[in-house]
Amino acid sequence: MMTELSEPELKGFLGKKISDTYGRKLGTIIGVTLNDFGEMQSLELEKGNNELQRLSVDQISMDRDKIIAVSKWKIQIESLLKEMDSAQRRLVALSDLLKRKEIPKNLYDELTQKHEEAIKNLKSKKNTAMEIIQNREKELDRQIEDLTKILIELKAGKWSEEFSSKVYEVASNSIEPNLEYVAKEKRDLADHISELTKLF
Repeated sequence: MMTELSEPELKGFLGKKISDTYGRKLGTIIGVTLNDFGEMQSLELEKGNNELQRLSVDQISMDRDKIIAVSKWKIQIESLLKEMDSAQRRLVALSDLLKRKEIPKNLYDELTQKHEEAIKNLKSKKNTAMEIIQNREKELDRQIEDLTKILIELKAGKWSEEFSSKVYEVASNSIEPNLEYVAKEKRDLADHISELTKLF
């Protein structure tokens, strides 16, 4: 687990660059926060503009020697999907046990009611989850719109010879990857909406 790293491993985080799941560079790790048991709780990032950001340990994953930050929305939705899948599997398992007469009817009824109640509660969380996704989608749409406008302005400036091809190339090479990162996250959001719809 990420929380059970040794002191040298924890120190090894310092100064490392961190990206999100979609490839966006988030910044440099400048600190590690530990709990009373010496386990890692969070990472402190410097985002390059004197702005700091804290990432909790559940938002951090390792990919070989790379440190990846996972979006909060993704953690929340995937947790909900796992809980729902688990509750539904248990209902199926209880039904199978009853058919094979490996469980008394009264116990089956009691446990089924418990799991159906859990599913009902999870379904109510679905609306919140969909809201989180929709808000993030709107935010990404705004980013796409802003980046596209900047790119169009650059192209117009290039063709009207307001600035050189070199200036255009440098600027567009900065914007286009950001458009791709946003597009990747939008595809991921769409996949999670599809999963939520199937399970619920």
